[in-house]
Amino acid sequence: MRSRTPPIFSLGFRPFYLCAALWSALALFEWLLELNGYSLRRQQLIVGMQWHAHEMLFGFAATVIAGFSLTAVRAWTGLETPKGLSLALLVLLWLSGRIGPFLNPFFAIFDIAFLPVIAIVIGRLIYRRRMLRNLFLPMILLALGFLNGIFYLAALDYIAIDPNPLLFIALYLITMIEVMIGGRVIPSFTANAIPGIQQFRHPTIAKATLIFTAISFLTLAFFTPNIISAVLCFITATLHAILLWGWRPLETKNKPILWILHISYAWLVFGFFLLGMYSLKLVSIYPALHAFGIGATGGLIIGMITRTALGHTGRPLVAGKIEHACYLLVPCAAAFWLIAHLAPSNLFNSLLIISGACWCLAYFLYLYKYTPMMFSVDFIKATK
Repeated sequence: MRSRTPPIFSLGFRPFYLCAALWSALALFEWLLELNGYSLRRQQLIVGMQWHAHEMLFGFAATVIAGFSLTAVRAWTGLETPKGLSLALLVLLWLSGRIGPFLNPFFAIFDIAFLPVIAIVIGRLIYRRRMLRNLFLPMILLALGFLNGIFYLAALDYIAIDPNPLLFIALYLITMIEVMIGGRVIPSFTANAIPGIQQFRHPTIAKATLIFTAISFLTLAFFTPNIISAVLCFITATLHAILLWGWRPLETKNKPILWILHISYAWLVFGFFLLGMYSLKLVSIYPALHAFGIGATGGLIIGMITRTALGHTGRPLVAGKIEHACYLLVPCAAAFWLIAHLAPSNLFNSLLIISGACWCLAYFLYLYKYTPMMFSVDFIKATK
């Protein structure tokens, strides 16, 4: 008699959303400990700030993208993505990549392999269905995997290059995924949930926004910031603002599961504005990076991992008190980080701890509510 697949390994989003949420809270807690003179890891392997940025990008955001990709590609293609033992092995590969480097740099090979493996798995399915439009997803995952490998070589002093720009580029790539997918789903989710809403959605503006976003990131990644990159970033911020306004964000005020996506997308507008200010040498690059990393990425992720989990387990797409708290805490984490950056230096650590506490609480609350859900059978099946 064939054994049934455990619910947790029935679809990619289930284990990877939980893993990403847990790791983001634990890694951020470790980073706060390091800032205050404590540490649970061997800092001589990778210095603190680089480790923090790497884990939030590759241990958190890229892990969510992997879970989303395995789930979305099955819906797009109608073909099965890994489940059961094969999905469990992918989770083991991810876990080895997270824990292994704490013990020995050699184990970074597991982390480096994870994203290319996911890219190959979903890329083959997309190609089989000739859905070439969606090949951007495995291609970006491959690029992220390449950057991850180069980062380890640089951070561990095997090659003589600065690891920090590699992390910046990784954040830019993750943001590009958010722009591509967010530009598709946020307006459609909004239109489907609010009957009769009148949105302004122009394909030319959407394409221009995507093009200017890519050009702005490429310019900042490979050239010294200057007046040209500033103009590009300001134009990009304006295009994102026009795009977002056309989706009618104010109409979502009574639907938290929607307004979290709109608020998070608004952080992209702010992020590009700050990149423009950075290009003019008026601010450092870090406020912009955290607007993208905490406000946009953290917010879009908490919005999508709650929505996806509810929808794919057959539950109503309605946010409860736990979700409301999560949707407020992540933007607060971004706001407190920016306030800390602007506040007097004697307040920096305290405000940073508040920011980190908001983030950790948001994702621990997610785990509190959604862990039992991920380990249970779909709600629809259970009620039949």
